This record gives sequence, C-alpha cells and structure tokens, in this order.
Amino acid sequence: MRRIIALLTALSLLAGMAAAASLGAEAEGLPTSVTLSWNPVEGAAHYDIYNGDKPVARLGFDASSYTVEKLLSDEEYTFCVAARGEGNEDIDAEWVSVSTSSWDGVYEWINETDKDNKGRMKSLRFRLDTKVDPVYGQYHEMFLLSDDGNEYRIFPLFPFDSDMSGQWIDYDDQTPAGIAYRINAERFNKSSFTPSRWRVDRIEIDSDSTSAYIQTSAFGITVMTTTTYNLYMEDGQAMMTFETNGSGIAGTVIFRNPNPGEGDAFILRRIQQEG
Repeated sequence: MRRIIALLTALSLLAGMAAAASLGAEAEGLPTSVTLSWNPVEGAAHYDIYNGDKPVARLGFDASSYTVEKLLSDEEYTFCVAARGEGNEDIDAEWVSVSTSSWDGVYEWINETDKDNKGRMKSLRFRLDTKVDPVYGQYHEMFLLSDDGNEYRIFPLFPFDSDMSGQWIDYDDQTPAGIAYRINAERFNKSSFTPSRWRVDRIEIDSDSTSAYIQTSAFGITVMTTTTYNLYMEDGQAMMTFETNGSGIAGTVIFRNPNPGEGDAFILRRIQQEG
C-alpha cells in the first residue's frame, strides 16, 4: 500500500508539472548500472533520485548526472529525477524507464610475448552466462574455453547446495569439477609440482565481481589461493580482469600476465556478446 501511495504521489507531482517539464531526463543502461542525466532547473537547490519509490540519493544544485550502481543485469528499471527548491518545495520531476544490459559473452586475453608458461598460456578465453540462485541472487557461471573447443565450468565448481563444496577433492578426481579445476590449475602453475588435493573454502559474489578462495595441499603443506574476476566498461567495451594470488610458496609459482604495461592481472576484452 505504501508503494502504491508513493507512486501515486509522484505521478501526481509529475502530472502537475507537465507544462513546466524542463529536466529532459535521460537514462543509459549498462550491465549493472544506469547513468541518469538531466538539464539544470532554475531555482533548484537539490535533485532527488528515486529507483521506483525508493530514495537513492540527494544531490546538490549543480548536479546534472548520477550513476546508480549494483543493479541487476537484464532488468527493467524506472527512475525519477525530482528538482526541489531551498524549502524542499517541488519544482519539477520526470520519470524515465531503462533496461540494463548483460555481461554475458566470450572474453579473450592474447599473450603478446613469448613467455607463455611452456605453451599453455598463449591466450585465455572465458564465457560468462548470467544465472540466478535463491540464496546468492544473480551471479555468473564462468566457463574456460579450451583450444579443442570444449568448455569447462570453473565457477562455480560445484552447485551452491552441493555436499562436495567445502570437501577435500583429490587432484586426479575425474568428476566434471575435478577435471575443470585441474585444467585451469595446470595452465597457471609454473612449477613441475602438482597438488595432492584441494577444496573450495568460500566464495564472495557481487554484481560485477566474484572471488573464489581455494585451499590446496601438497607435500603436507596447505596454502590458500584466491581467484578474482572483475567486470567493467571501458570506452563502451565490456572488459574483465582475472587474477589469481596465493599465500606462501603458491604465490611464487602462479603465472602472471606477461604483457607489458598491463600489470599482473589478465585483462580480457569481450569479443562475442550473448543474450
């Protein structure tokens, strides 16, 4: 009922100001954010932003744009930009509807050097597919694309409600999760040693990033590796950074991005959009 009243109030406000509509509000939808922009309104002391009937932000008199972040992909949203005076009186307001896009697609990194970890890291390709879990909410399945045309799901390695999650797994395990982990680990392992077993310790999921914490045991020593990917837009292009860090000796045997000027993380560009 409160939502209906709030919407009716806002609609009434908008209807009463239709003749003076000068905001010219516009919205641009990206995979997990929306950027709103509008024209300055004479006499406005601040601008209030609403996502539906939910207040998002109050901005100063000189604001003309605002980005709402941490949104869901492939979702339709309705925002309101309201101009208000010094005494909080309503001057103008406009509603604008917009749909967010998606991060889904194939991302690729190309090795520009001759340092390729014995031929195993000439390139790196992942495919992202947006999914929804009742507990974790919206997340991305990530598949490693091999040169032979096969796909290996590396996140999540197990369904979220699987009994195998958190359990120790033999390195030569032949389940899909075991094969996917081993193929991925072998690409990044610079040493001649292989682990004896591994386990998923925990995962952290955000709207545009994910981290997986995995414990690995070898020769009686247990270390933690953290693999993180971050999604972002750069000049209208969907991008991803992918990085694995490790504690102790694990940190010294992980293959890093050898491309000059790019840092340790692998920088992938979306080469094929899906959805």
